[in-house]
Amino acid sequence: MTRHGLNPRPSARGARQWGRWPSARDTSWVDPADPAPEVDYAARHTYDYAYEGAGNWPFNTAYAGRYGMEGFVTRLRSLTELERLIRAGVPVVTSQSFKAEELPGAGYSTNGHLMVIIGFTATGDVIANDPASRDDAAVRRVYPRANFENVWLRSTGSGGIVYVIHPPGHRLPATTPGLPANW
Repeated sequence: MTRHGLNPRPSARGARQWGRWPSARDTSWVDPADPAPEVDYAARHTYDYAYEGAGNWPFNTAYAGRYGMEGFVTRLRSLTELERLIRAGVPVVTSQSFKAEELPGAGYSTNGHLMVIIGFTATGDVIANDPASRDDAAVRRVYPRANFENVWLRSTGSGGIVYVIHPPGHRLPATTPGLPANW
């Protein structure tokens, strides 16, 4: 896998969320033992030769266009804004860096990692698909809201940057009233 090899995983899974992803013919070059050939395919099609990796966010959102999807990169100001997108049925890819003790339940530290936020619990905790999980059964994780928001929004991390992939015509929610539009 390329440098920043996990970046294509949310792009591939984002397309999959909407039932759009590579066919078996598209991925026929991938080792049949590979459990996620769609990720290798996405990495091949998001690779940035200048950057020497597949971690270029605009390339990853553009990849969605291959399947008739739309995508964009933006900065959200809070989990409340992220919740608006989730309520509209749109998963959101976030980036965060943290020490293991800063995000209870993660069990690891990272200088930068992507997760796909898919929902919130009744008490507001974050439900994420975390590709750093040991296997597919452990991908869905719940993280305490305050801890997640802290590691995601702080200025030493991504500062609230996200990318969003959705089908054309899927209605996005109104942006936060009284603040500059960010989608």
